[in-house]
Order: sequence, then C-alpha cells, then structure tokens
Amino acid sequence: MKKRVAILVGVPTPYREPLFERLARSAEYDIQVLYYRDHQPGQQWRLGAPRYPARYLKNFAPERWHGRLLVGAINPGVWQELRAFRPDAVVIYGYNTATTLLAILWVIRHRIPMLMRTDSNVLADPGKAPLTLALKRLLLSWLTRRVSAFLSIGTMNSQYWQFYGATPEKIFLARYAVDNERFQIQADHYRVSRQTIRDENGWRQRYLLLYVGRLVGFKRVDVLIEALRRLSTKRSDIGLVIVGNGPERERLGRLAQGMPYVYFAGFQDQSDLPKYYAVADVFVLPSKWEPWGLVVNEAMASGLPVIATRKVGSARDLIVEGENGYLVPENDPVALASAIDRACESEQHLLLLGEKARGTVQSWNYDSTLAGFHNALSMCFGAKDSPGDDSFHQSRSELGAGSDGF
Repeated sequence: MKKRVAILVGVPTPYREPLFERLARSAEYDIQVLYYRDHQPGQQWRLGAPRYPARYLKNFAPERWHGRLLVGAINPGVWQELRAFRPDAVVIYGYNTATTLLAILWVIRHRIPMLMRTDSNVLADPGKAPLTLALKRLLLSWLTRRVSAFLSIGTMNSQYWQFYGATPEKIFLARYAVDNERFQIQADHYRVSRQTIRDENGWRQRYLLLYVGRLVGFKRVDVLIEALRRLSTKRSDIGLVIVGNGPERERLGRLAQGMPYVYFAGFQDQSDLPKYYAVADVFVLPSKWEPWGLVVNEAMASGLPVIATRKVGSARDLIVEGENGYLVPENDPVALASAIDRACESEQHLLLLGEKARGTVQSWNYDSTLAGFHNALSMCFGAKDSPGDDSFHQSRSELGAGSDGF
C-alpha cells in the first residue's frame, strides 16, 4: 500500500515542480502538496497548473507581510487539510512562519514522522543580535529533537542542522538541483548563434560576464559594477549583462552611468535564461550572503564557469578554485576584479573552466534529490528495500550523510 506523504511548502517555483511531479509518479507514495501562498512578491515566474496533487491554503497575512518572519504566512486551515489527508509522514519546508509552526505542532501531537527541508546555513548568523541567536538556538534545539529526518540540500545545510543539534544519522543528502539536461541542451542550441545574439543586442565586448537574479541589496550587484569599473582602467574587452529586476534597479543604473559596457536586460522567464547563459563567458554571483543560489547550478549546467563569494551556500559543493571557477571574499570589488581578470585570460581558458563546471554539476540532479527523499522516508517508515523506480536507486553511503559525507 502506498504511503501518504504531505508536503507543506511556501510557493510554487520552477525548481520544485519537476521534483514534485516525479514524487507524484512514484509507485511508493501518494503525495499532497500544500502551498501556503500562491505567489512570492517580486517573483515573476510564469507557471502552469500543478501536474501533481496540490492545494492552496487561504493565507490570512496581508500581502505586505509576505516574506516576514512568523507573520508572512498565517494559514490556520493547515490543520484541517492535514487531518483530511491523513498523512503517514509530513515534509515541511521551513520553520519560521506561523503556518509551519502550526504544522509542526500538529505532526508532533499526532506522532507522525516529520521531515524538514530548508536552505539554511550558518553563514548569515555572524552579526545577528546575541538575543536573536540565543532564541534561535533554543527553538532549533527543541525542533531538532523532534524532526525524524532532515533533507539536506548540501554541505552547509548539513552543518547548519548539526550545529543546532541534529545527529548525523538523521541527515540525508537530497541535493538542490535544476533540470541540468534542459539547460545544457538549450544553451548549446543558442551557443551556435551566440555572436548573432550579441550583435543584435549591442553586446560588443570580447568577454561577457552575466548576473542573473533579483536586484536587491544583499545580492551586491553594486560590488560587481564597481569591480568592473576598476578593471576597465586596464581592460576594455569585458562587458556585463545583468538579468533581473528589483528595488535596486534605479540605484544600480545610476552606478553604471558612464559604463556603456554594462547592460540591463530586465526580468527574463526561466524558459529564456538558457539564451543568456549561452552568450555569456562567465557567471558572477557577488552576494553578501546566499542560502544556496540555484543560478550557480543553471550556469554550470549551461557550461559556464562561476565566480562567487565565499558566502554563497552552493560554493562549498560546486566551485573548485581555479578548476571550474573562482571564490572571492564578499563586499570586495578589488578581489572580484582580480578574479574576473584571471578568468578572462583567454577563450581557451574559459572553455576549459566551463567544461569542468558542467561536469561538476552533473551529479547534482533530480535523481539524487529523489534518492535523498526516498532514503529519508524509508528510514521513517522502517523500510529496508528500495522501490522499483530506478531514480531512487542510490544508497545513502553514495549520497553522504552529515558534513563528512560530501
């Protein structure tokens, strides 16, 4: 008999859709995805109707509160939905909204296995108020004792949960992934016409840097613009394409005045991103802090080397200094300019870095994500045999557990 698995998550995203679709096709589980918001303010993704069982809970939080701690999602109907579905296990994405806390209390009360999925890491903790950190430690110490399994997205996420009290045997690597094959195939398709696309857009520099993401303060696109300004005193062959929109757009435009080699391409839907990855030479993510940064996966799958700060969560797992990209300190335009200069040594150098990048990200795929979900659920249900779906056939020892496993 199939096990019933409820999944409580914030909003639909293009990254989770393939995962939930494949879980819904599994011979092992009946899933029910419960969304506590139907959209994320500032996100402009175009997604069709879910192709898996999903329900949208009524959120009583005003939209201006969305994204705020605790009050960003207030869905008292979550108890009714869980009771109606009668799950054998519940996967909860996050713990810092009223809705997720309500779900956690419901699961504990009914003594049902609870699996936790977050993108948290400790890179953002330094600088927070001591009282905030003390309260956080109290909450997470209480929570980690009650969670049956943690679905870790990568090394920094595993270390986060161990720091707050989770034991290694509770942590299952369920890699953060994108559709590598789609990005690879589509980027290769556009790469054939890359010079034509550059000419049509007026991107005339020999080397093109690319940034993709929201234009918000912590992404530090201003540091990237300043790095390129500094580098322009000795090089005029490097341009920058900025894909995205957000509250920082006007300020960044002012910073880029007098820099005709900086191009703002605005928001682009997921389906259009491979074209931008195809025409670029280097992807840059200069964030002050980043939980993970799935754009790194996308860029690497598209064959681009990546320059990122050491505060980008995915950097620990995906970027090998000098082999498929470069790591720099955050908020340091001098170091960033130096890394860009080294990366753009020659087309041949960039090609080698890009090939290595594409090879690195291949194992970060939905098969490995699903394997982590299955291994964690199997432990919760006491199962010893893997299901028949080949996508789940990867042992926990191959995936790693805890900070030493990967």
